Amino acid sequence: MIESVEVKNFKCFQGNRRFDLGHVTLLAGVNGVGKSSLIQGLLLARQSHPDWKELRLNGDLLELGQTNDAFCADAEDDELRFALIVQPGKRLAWRYRFTEDRFELIEAPADVGGCALFGSRCHYICADRWGPRRLLPMSRHDIAHGNLGKYGEYTAHYLETFGDRQLPEINPRLPVRNPDEGKDLLHQVQEWLNELSPGTRLEPKVFRELNESTLTFAFRGEFGYSRGYRATNVGFGLSYTLPIIVALLSLPPGGLVILENPEAHLHPRGQTIMGRLIALAAAGVQVIVETHGDHVLNGIRIAVREGLLAPEPGGLSLFHPYRTGCYRDRLAPYRCGRQARQLAGGLLRRRYQESRGPVVAACSGAAEQRGSGVRPQLVFNDLSVRETQSRQTAAQWLSDMVQTIADP
Repeated sequence: MIESVEVKNFKCFQGNRRFDLGHVTLLAGVNGVGKSSLIQGLLLARQSHPDWKELRLNGDLLELGQTNDAFCADAEDDELRFALIVQPGKRLAWRYRFTEDRFELIEAPADVGGCALFGSRCHYICADRWGPRRLLPMSRHDIAHGNLGKYGEYTAHYLETFGDRQLPEINPRLPVRNPDEGKDLLHQVQEWLNELSPGTRLEPKVFRELNESTLTFAFRGEFGYSRGYRATNVGFGLSYTLPIIVALLSLPPGGLVILENPEAHLHPRGQTIMGRLIALAAAGVQVIVETHGDHVLNGIRIAVREGLLAPEPGGLSLFHPYRTGCYRDRLAPYRCGRQARQLAGGLLRRRYQESRGPVVAACSGAAEQRGSGVRPQLVFNDLSVRETQSRQTAAQWLSDMVQTIADP
């Protein structure tokens, strides 16, 4: 596990900056304040491995451009530095000298010590991952090394090849959902898809003679499942979310998952469910998430409330600008409500009318954990109140529950 990351003079980070990481780390804040740059620092180290003589600025994971694109314009010296503190307290450090045409190596670790960032136990799914496609590429080499592709483009091939692997054998710390339907990876992925879109059945297919793969989705109706529909006829949400679910479920303990905007194209209720999945996956793997989704945060915080994930420092990193134009970080555990409300300039500061959907459903579970004496029946995207309670009472109850989650 990576306990902390240090960067110096990389992109927007002037001077040395340190970021503590937890089992789950959310990177949040307004646009353009360094969230992606922190992830890019990790990916640059992975992309340059194992030859540290020259940083590989352009490759499969990143295309940063030239040296002056990667070096901080306001740097006070010419040193570029990355450092990882990995358990048990081992420090991996890289130092380079900036020149106009290259970064000259000063120092690099002789051994990365099995850090998941540099092996096959790491998944990275980028923000502009692929949506619905008629056909998807295949790569035996990539999936054999645990690579779904940064766009998630090899997900169908991966599931068709390794979908029969048993989840308890992949990661015994992950809970198995509805085991009667199957404990294999494919069925467990389908179970989580059903949480996001009830009654969904997934079928990956490969056409080896064409070196192409595809995904079809069927939906349960009154008389059973429909025929399979190609992904382009289903919508963005399922295709966009599938690589994230596979990434979170397919790694052994000690793995690392780096995700960008997992909430994209998801209904707010689905975003809360995604936060819960991230929290559950953190029982075995480390997860670093860049997000603008307050509902993702809600899902994780409720998982903490339910005891599924321990609160820890470094779990929430808030990015915001200095007046000088440089950036710093503020770290807070998930249970720190005052700082959590500052997330992205006001996450969780939602009026009742703006958050009737997922927050209603989410708060009902939190209220029972708190032993609230007022437990109205709440229905997602609608508010139905027991006959003995007025609508105004339910609205006040919801307002109180939002405050309860913000200040547990």
